Amino acid sequence: MSIRQLSRSYLIHAAAFAPAIAFLLWGRFGPGDAGARWSAAYLAGGLLALPHSAWLLKRRAGSWIALGVDLYLAIGGLLALASAQAVDQWGRGYGAAPALASVFATGLAATLLSPLGFIGEPHPDPEQVRRVSAWLLLASGLAAGVALWLRADPLLGGVAPVLAVLLIRGRLAQQLALAR
Repeated sequence: MSIRQLSRSYLIHAAAFAPAIAFLLWGRFGPGDAGARWSAAYLAGGLLALPHSAWLLKRRAGSWIALGVDLYLAIGGLLALASAQAVDQWGRGYGAAPALASVFATGLAATLLSPLGFIGEPHPDPEQVRRVSAWLLLASGLAAGVALWLRADPLLGGVAPVLAVLLIRGRLAQQLALAR
């Protein structure tokens, strides 16, 4: 794979998480004190998530993990409008667990309602898609539980469960492709 192809692939995948990237950059490096900065980041992320979700549904069918992250940001934006304490609890109090729970909820709906399943890949055997989607659903549910349990540790309770879901999704998609 050439550098150009690798760069293009990276940008295509990053576009699926554009509101989350903007949210994290604003929350981390934006102006003001931490509380106001993260509240503003949730508002901006929630606003960006709405048209981004429509784009994902129309142009990137099967991007359920990214859609779950958009759901998380939209809920965070609504909570930022409600109160600073609510958004603080949502973002800092529970760590990565609400984001993973949103991914789980989106995955459950996709598994039940979409022919692509939670895995988001086309396959001629719907039963195979449902089986692989169930494994991914289990992984995302466990990741949400681990994130809640270890929420005080940013690495083990934040980064590790999110990475685990993304890596497991990639591995399951490979298995599904080989099962053709």
